[in-house]
Amino acid sequence: MRNVEMRHLRYFVAVAEAGSVVAGARAVGIVQPALSRQIRELEAAIGTPLLIRQAKGVALTAAGASFLHDARQLLAELQASRQRALRAGAGELGELRLGVLPNYLGLPVFAKTLHAFRKACPDVRVCVEPMLSAAQVAAIANLQLDGGVMAWRQEAAAHLSGVLLQRERFVLAVPASEHRVPKTLSDLAHWPFIWLDPIRSAAHHRFLMAQCAQAGFTPQITQTGSDIPTLAGLVGAGMGCAFVPESLSATCPPTVRLVRLEEVAQTFDVEFAYDSATVSPVLMRFLSVLRQQL
Repeated sequence: MRNVEMRHLRYFVAVAEAGSVVAGARAVGIVQPALSRQIRELEAAIGTPLLIRQAKGVALTAAGASFLHDARQLLAELQASRQRALRAGAGELGELRLGVLPNYLGLPVFAKTLHAFRKACPDVRVCVEPMLSAAQVAAIANLQLDGGVMAWRQEAAAHLSGVLLQRERFVLAVPASEHRVPKTLSDLAHWPFIWLDPIRSAAHHRFLMAQCAQAGFTPQITQTGSDIPTLAGLVGAGMGCAFVPESLSATCPPTVRLVRLEEVAQTFDVEFAYDSATVSPVLMRFLSVLRQQL
């Protein structure tokens, strides 16, 4: 006795719906004797007659009527599974896990990409987590993230691929209540600085320190913060000054004033970074949408 296979179900449904073996054979594209043999195999596997052979076709037995309902449901579920698999393979189903530097959550190109991706793939679950660059690199390596918006990708993780989003520079953030407006780094000789943790944000630390050293300036770091929005908040509270990305001007709190210093004019890249060796269909679709926004 053979096992019941999907072809048996398709053949049985075709015969039952057509009302005859001859018409069913035409519907599925095989010869009538072969179809009759498949129906007999199915009945043997089920263990009871499913069809009553009549002079002008076939009729369903009670068992056949019950089995027809289940066969249709199984075939419909198989088709639905196939469609889901195709959509998953096309990046239209699944989950997309992204990291982003906290100060770039509102980056216009990133926001536009998320909006366009949601319209193109509404059934993909998108998770976005604020995270420093070094933490994103580790999360991508551990397959906890698919990719993320980060800075200094070439230094922190040269093995990752990157899509350039924008070039950025630092400006000085001072309390808005501060009447003195520094014009050079030397004007800041006695100012307290708020800095990102040099261990958690090593590339950020080296980048700024190199520019300060080139100008012969050593900042007096009196406090550290966890991310750029925190630094801006502490500056606004009068705790000191800090270097922040110039793009912060779009969301800068009124308690903070941003000042350009020509000695700190070197730019750095903000990129969407990912591991090209582990690109999922969903991430591939996201990258396609991202590149359309650039």
